[in-house]
Amino acid sequence: MKLALKHFCRASRFDWRLHKQPAALLAILLLISYLLGIVTGQPDKPRAVNYIAEMGMFPLVIMFTILMFQHEIGGGGMEIISTYPVSLRLIALRKWLNAVFLSLPASLVWMIVYLYKNGAISTYMYPWNGAKAVFRAASPPELLIQVLPAYLLLASLTMAGIIVFRSIYGGLIAGFALWILDTISGGSLLSSFTLYTAYLPQKASFPVNRLVLLLASALLLAVALWLIGYRERWIGREEE
Repeated sequence: MKLALKHFCRASRFDWRLHKQPAALLAILLLISYLLGIVTGQPDKPRAVNYIAEMGMFPLVIMFTILMFQHEIGGGGMEIISTYPVSLRLIALRKWLNAVFLSLPASLVWMIVYLYKNGAISTYMYPWNGAKAVFRAASPPELLIQVLPAYLLLASLTMAGIIVFRSIYGGLIAGFALWILDTISGGSLLSSFTLYTAYLPQKASFPVNRLVLLLASALLLAVALWLIGYRERWIGREEE
């Protein structure tokens, strides 16, 4: 167990070398644009919290997942790695966890800047007992817990797209397709199961919505982990 944890940490340090990933610059620029939007906002009309926490962070979560797999999938490394006596499923699980963990400091960065600029993070917070949403000041952990199920779903969907299509583009299309369609439809496409708390219908249950997102995330993650374990899909790709 100790050896496995040591290997996990060592491999994770490799995953987090984001400066070696071309797409990392785009993610950083996108986050900087959010920070500039917060800083340049009018004091009496601060940027809407859900605009950043949801609409802004969703594409970043997708990009973080892509970054974790770009070296192996984008660089054609899976044909080699799949011949090694290592668990492909543990590698994929590690990368999924790191993609989710990467969203935490990104979220904390914009929250700290928002607090410094506006003094409080005020938005609609949904009680987990199913009561009506209340507009109030929220702490960073509270807000993060509220939006985390959507982050997990997008990370799982993106990873599943990568593994099913054996291509970074498969993950990009899967993740961004759901985000774009849910965004431009104002939540009407998924209705009670929308990614957005801001688009949640009045009669919908917030706890049920979050639970469904978590279950869908777990299902997609399980399918992706099961499928990546078939080494012949990766070894035989070079010959196709």
